[in-house]
Amino acid sequence: MSSAVAERIVEQPRKLDLVPSRPAPQALETEQWDPHPLLPVFVAIAISLVLSAMFIGSILVWLSLRHSGVMAP
Repeated sequence: MSSAVAERIVEQPRKLDLVPSRPAPQALETEQWDPHPLLPVFVAIAISLVLSAMFIGSILVWLSLRHSGVMAP
C-alpha cells in the first residue's frame, strides 16, 4: 500500500470574512421614529428638580417654624 492512498485528503475551509467589505443595505437606512428623543430626559430632570426643591423647602419650613416658636413644646 502506498502512502498516497493511506493519507486522507482534507479540503481547506473557506476563509472567513471577518470584516465585510460593504455594510448591509438595511444598515444604511435608519429611520428616525422618535421626533423628540431627549424629551423623556428633560421630563425626568424637571421632576427631579421639583422633588428636590420640595424636599429642601420642607426642611426650611420646618426649621423656620421651629425657630419662630410655633413648634415649641
